[in-house]
Amino acid sequence: MSTWYQRSSWKVLAATWIPALKKRFAVEAHFHGALPRPPFVLMADHANEFDPYVIGSFFAEPIRYMANIEGVAPWKAVFAEAVGAYGRRKGRADLGALRRTIDLVAGGDAVGLFPEGDRSWDGRSEPVRPGAARLVKRLGVPLVLVRQRGNYLALPRWATSSRRGPWSLDFRVFGADEIDRLSPPLLDAIIGASLERDDVREAAREGRRFAAPGGAAEGVGRLLWRCPVCGKADGIEGSGDEIACLRCGALWRLNANLGLSPANHSSALHAAPLADLVDWHEWQVESLPELFGGDAARGTALASRNVRLSRREGRRLGSLGRGLLAYRAGEIVFEGDGGRAVFEPEAVSGFVDNFNAFSEFSHRGERWRVEFGGGNAAKWIFALRRIHAARSADAQRGEAA
Repeated sequence: MSTWYQRSSWKVLAATWIPALKKRFAVEAHFHGALPRPPFVLMADHANEFDPYVIGSFFAEPIRYMANIEGVAPWKAVFAEAVGAYGRRKGRADLGALRRTIDLVAGGDAVGLFPEGDRSWDGRSEPVRPGAARLVKRLGVPLVLVRQRGNYLALPRWATSSRRGPWSLDFRVFGADEIDRLSPPLLDAIIGASLERDDVREAAREGRRFAAPGGAAEGVGRLLWRCPVCGKADGIEGSGDEIACLRCGALWRLNANLGLSPANHSSALHAAPLADLVDWHEWQVESLPELFGGDAARGTALASRNVRLSRREGRRLGSLGRGLLAYRAGEIVFEGDGGRAVFEPEAVSGFVDNFNAFSEFSHRGERWRVEFGGGNAAKWIFALRRIHAARSADAQRGEAA
């Protein structure tokens, strides 16, 4: 069971800070079945750093969330543990966290999991990670599925400040007996369908409006990296409600619902139709292969400047200094003022972004940290996905031949 101080901390939080948080985000909830008492497992989509607190506010006992504690500031890690969270290694298999989950449920706790594995970059669902259904069936307790709307638009993961607008939650409950009767593939399908969303497009269709007093475009350079007018990379910057390409001078206006409109040019100049930020992000991901053979100096390559690269050695970091990280001739190459490193993309795994502060990845049994200094980590995450998918497709074709 949760400790006395976790239960006490949660009660204090639920009576003080959380009501203000829910009012700030205009939170409302809808329930399809009575919420169970612990033990149970809760699964929800994940797009907002405050998801655990908002969801947990509808339960009297603390939910023991599996969370990325190692990627946050030390004081935040202490705070998260004090209200019930337990750590997992982001971007890597973590059998210890899995065993902890099983032990917590066996001890009578409710556990909270985000089966997509990370917060959404553009408000759309990520695939549910394999094994979600098998874990639920093994735990043998009720399942609560929470589908959220508006949580991404309330605070996109790349944004520097929150927005005002409606955040709603739908709770659906499946009893342990019902779970037992479902096959793992069917349960996986139910979990995926229950959590599926496209926050930007759904809000537009339903007329839910948001406001961004701090500026809708602040921080957008963490998501966007390529200009749809000049085609060059690493020149996108957001200020107030305006997005600018520093390479060609093209400007766009962005509203709090993430709708786009050209400010100083015709949309006919765009490489693809762009109605919102999701369109822009989708276009730049699809066009990534065009950057794989480009020139970093001209802004036509997959590259990041002035980044710090370090090798993880236990709790210590061995720095190779600052320099250029670039994709060249099928390799990822770092050339810094303290050393050089070369990585095979197919051997890079678990490339994750930790709260826009730093990224980490694994390569040939070693763990590496990249600090972009406020730059764009998303392009590397999605580029590696494209590379891995292409290599996997090539391997499958080779086996078929």
